Parts: sequence; C-alpha cells; structure tokens
Amino acid sequence: MKLKTLLMFVLLVAGLILGGCQQEKQDAVADVSSSEQKQESVAGVSPSEQNAEESSKDGFRADDKVVTINGKVLSYEDLQFYQLMNKVDIELNRAADEKNLEGEELKEKLAYWDEQLKYHDNFNVNLSKMMEQHTMYLLAREKGLDAEADLVGKTVEEFQAKVAQNEAASQLVSDFPSDAYQNRLNNYFTEKLLTLQIYDTLKADILKEKPDASEKEVAYDTAKNYEGLYQSQIASLEIKINAADRR
Repeated sequence: MKLKTLLMFVLLVAGLILGGCQQEKQDAVADVSSSEQKQESVAGVSPSEQNAEESSKDGFRADDKVVTINGKVLSYEDLQFYQLMNKVDIELNRAADEKNLEGEELKEKLAYWDEQLKYHDNFNVNLSKMMEQHTMYLLAREKGLDAEADLVGKTVEEFQAKVAQNEAASQLVSDFPSDAYQNRLNNYFTEKLLTLQIYDTLKADILKEKPDASEKEVAYDTAKNYEGLYQSQIASLEIKINAADRR
C-alpha cells in the first residue's frame, strides 16, 4: 500500500536523519570479514550481542526507541523484526511463483521480488509498515475485535513450517537473534490477523453495496476505504518518531 499522506512528514524527518551517513555505515558493515565474525563468536559474544553491535553501525542499538504510539515503544529491534518478516514473505511468494509460473512471466516476477528485497532495506519503508500494522491493530482492539489464541498459534505453526521448507527464508531467520524472533511471533501474527479482520470487514461491506462489481473494483474500493480508515485512525493517535531525537 502507498505511503500514507499523513505519515509523510515524520518519515521525511527519519529519512533526513539517516540518509546522510547511511552509505558510510553500509560500507563499514561490508568491511567486516567472515573471519572476524567467527573470532567474535569464539570469544563468547552471543548472537544478541552481535546483533546489537551490528545495529550500532546503522546508527541504532537493538533496544533504542524508534517510535512511540500511544505510549507503546517500538524499538530498533522491533523494526528489524518487521523487516525480517517482510523479507521472509517475499521469499515465500517467490517460491510460490517458481512453482506456478514459467517463461517470461516467471522472469518478470522474480525480478520484481528482487526489487522488493532491496526496497525493504529502506528504514522508512519498514518504519511505515510497522506503524501501519500496529495502528490498525489498535483500531481493531477499539472495535472489540480479537484473535483466538488457537488461531494465532496455528498461524504461527503454519508460517514456521513454510519457512522450514524454504532455504532462503530459513537463512533470513537464522541470521536474526533466535530469542528476539521467537518472542515476537505471537504478537506479530495477532496484530496481522486483527488487521486482516478489518480489511475483510471493509471488503464484505463493498460486496454488499456492489454485489455485481468486478473483483478488481472490489479490491480497489476496499483498499481505498482501508486507507481512509487508516488515515483517520493515525490522526487520532499520539505518535512520536523517537528516531528524530538522534541528531
């Protein structure tokens, strides 16, 4: 979904903060050799500690605040987790296309997924998606919606099974601190399921209003109403981009 108009000013602030030194920091990360990483592991540095050190090279440590939404603090490690989940979804979608498509159509889709992987290396993209999901989750809670624990657990299990069968996705997950990954899965899919409930409710409303509408029209109108609802919701929340304090 498009970057929301009401988020533009906060995302521009974050972009200005990160943009000037981003390339130098990426070069610094690239200069770390695999032998040095092995030496750190031998020296007794835990995966979480290694991740925190890598985070500092991007301007943040794992527990640094990135954004606060109605008092809920989302950290840089939370942001990294959302980036991970977005990239895992890309690899799972790539695998589905490799199974179902062929020829030029497959070639175009694979190129698209490559572009999406690079797209989700962008701080602002991941920040926007993290904020959107949490914001719509809060709206779902306000409306009294809930996600059954059994459904969340089943969704997590199905997701993990798909990841285990996909080499690229498994590698992405293995590169992320295990505890930080496992501890966030239930909450992430609770948010996602509730967000999907809102989308499905809006879609059902469109189908009632326009029973003869094409699938494309229904999808367009649902997305339009979803965006309007999101903009209204985010305007009602108290949001602070903590990254803006890191000057």
